[in-house]
Formats: sequence, structure tokens, C-alpha cells
Amino acid sequence: MFRRFLLTVVILFLFEGCIQPSTGVTPSASHSSAKRVGYLVNVRQYPTHTHVGTTALTNFTKTYPYQWKIPTYIENKLAKNLKETTGAKPINLRKEAVSPHELNGLIKNVNGTWMVAKGKREVYEKLTKRLNLSAVVIINESKKQAIKDCGILGCTEVDAKGYGVLSRSFINQNKFFSATAFYATIYKLNPLESLDKYLKEINESDKMTLVAVSRGSNVDANKINFVYPKKFNEWTEEELKPFRIPLIKYIDGMSKKVAESLK
Repeated sequence: MFRRFLLTVVILFLFEGCIQPSTGVTPSASHSSAKRVGYLVNVRQYPTHTHVGTTALTNFTKTYPYQWKIPTYIENKLAKNLKETTGAKPINLRKEAVSPHELNGLIKNVNGTWMVAKGKREVYEKLTKRLNLSAVVIINESKKQAIKDCGILGCTEVDAKGYGVLSRSFINQNKFFSATAFYATIYKLNPLESLDKYLKEINESDKMTLVAVSRGSNVDANKINFVYPKKFNEWTEEELKPFRIPLIKYIDGMSKKVAESLK
């Protein structure tokens, strides 16, 4: 009798141990339903001054080791806008060991169909299967057209070599532009699609913002409180600092536009 009772208890214990409480969704289903957007900022640490003079001999490009912290600012702004605008969880791909080289050119359009580019299958699998991303954003810094002036002799195009300031001198007049040399790219991962069509105002602008003008070293009144540098090819941190103001304004607008394109 006791043996039969003990056997019954053991069977009931084993049976109850096999039953799991129902939550309505499995852990994997819960993970896959969460919208996650990856982002990568491929921007140099320091600002650049690109100068285009009256002749090519007076042109120069110089990078200054001033702590503007622009890469970090873009990362934080992107993450904030992605979360607030799309409701997605932003994932910093730099922390996931994804490189700009891997992400740039991830997909391509072949006869109207988007597909993973050759040699990018491994990183695509990592983005979609391991990181469970629905889209990725990359911000690149690169040479970008700053000015396009057209007249009876044709058009003149001037490029900024990086973010910071672009100055252009002709005879005795100097024009100073906020150099916003950024390109934004958005890839949807499932289904595959590039959303760059929504970013033309960021990527295909023919000009950058003129923020100051001087006649020789006499600077006209301007909104950023820029003062002509004592040494034109060696600006101090305080002399360059005013150009961070329009740069930050541009980054704020760029980050907002990127997030809105993913709504």
C-alpha cells in the first residue's frame, strides 16, 4: 500500500514539473517583436578648416585638435530622436563591433529589386539574426560640395574637406561658411530598401550656410559673434568656436530628419 502511494506521489511530481506557466508569448517571439534600429557614426574627432583662396596656391586644409565632441553629440542626438520619434530601441553598432566598411554599401538595387551586396552577407546576417535590427543608419563624414556659383563664365564648385569651417577668399573679400560635410544613409533590412530618397536635402545640397563676411580683416556683424583670427592659417580654439553653433543646429535637423524617415 505504501509502495503504491509513494509511486503515485512520484508520478504527480514528475507530471507537474513538465508543465510550464503560460505567458502568451515565447521569449524568442518577444525578442523578435521589439523594433530595433542600429546606428553608426563614421565622423572624425576634430573639426577642419578648408580654405579656398583667389589662386590654388593659397588653398589649404587644416584639422584642429579642439574637443568639439561632434561624434558623441551625433550619436546621442540620433539615439534620442530614434527613440522618441519611432519608438524603436536604438543600438550603437560601434559597440557591437560593426565597422563603417562593413555597413557602407550594404545593399544595392538590381533592376528595381533591392538585395544584399556582394561580400556583405555575413554582416547582414549579424544585423538581422544576431542583433535583430529592422533598419540601420550610418552618418559618414566626407568631402562635400559647399558652394556652387554660376555666372556667364560657367559654374564654380567649392568642396569642404570635413566638418567645421570653409572660407573662400576673392580679392579682398572673405566668406565664411559652416562646413557640414555629412552624408546620411538609411537601410531597411526586412524587406530590403534604401530610404535615402527622403534625405536629399541632407545629402545633395548645393551649398552650405554662409555665417560671416569680411573685407580684409574687418568682419561684418554676424549672428555667431565671429571675430577675424589673428593668424589666418592657425586659429585659436576661441576663434574657431563660433562655428560650432551652426554645426550643432545642422546636426539637430539632420538627426530629426533621419528619425522621421523611419516612422
